[in-house]
Amino acid sequence: MADEKLIAPKHRRLAAFIADAILVFLLWYLMTMKDLGRVDTLLESLDPLTEGALDRLAESIFKMATAFLLKWLFCQSLYFCILPAVLGNGKTVGKLLFRLSLLDAISLEEMSPSRLVLREFVGRTLLETIGVLPVSGILFMLLLSKDGKSLRDRLAGTVVVQDTSYLG
Repeated sequence: MADEKLIAPKHRRLAAFIADAILVFLLWYLMTMKDLGRVDTLLESLDPLTEGALDRLAESIFKMATAFLLKWLFCQSLYFCILPAVLGNGKTVGKLLFRLSLLDAISLEEMSPSRLVLREFVGRTLLETIGVLPVSGILFMLLLSKDGKSLRDRLAGTVVVQDTSYLG
């Protein structure tokens, strides 16, 4: 089990989360730039006096919102599943910046890719983002218990620790 001194402080986890959220947003924005241009085109071409215009607008908004959400989920899953597997120790850019690592809670060693997918895709994307916690960013920090574990840490048996390899 992780030593209490190694558990990552909440403020560093929050800072890493914000840095990662900004990067996921930028990735999503790059993927949706063409779609955002279509929104402008749709609004310019829509004549409110034409019969059925409101129905077409509602249908278009639903399609675009669905596409935006699916692209967000894709970007989030890609960022939080692939990047930590490549960098090792569950690190994202935010965790690198704030010197945090994601490890197996029992052995304190790097977790398997399947456990990483369980934590990030099932825990973050399905449960927190589109499931029970739609405001996952804020609630994520509120759900950290006294032992420093979030819902997805509990699900996957992981712990976020301070990376002591920087200390020499």
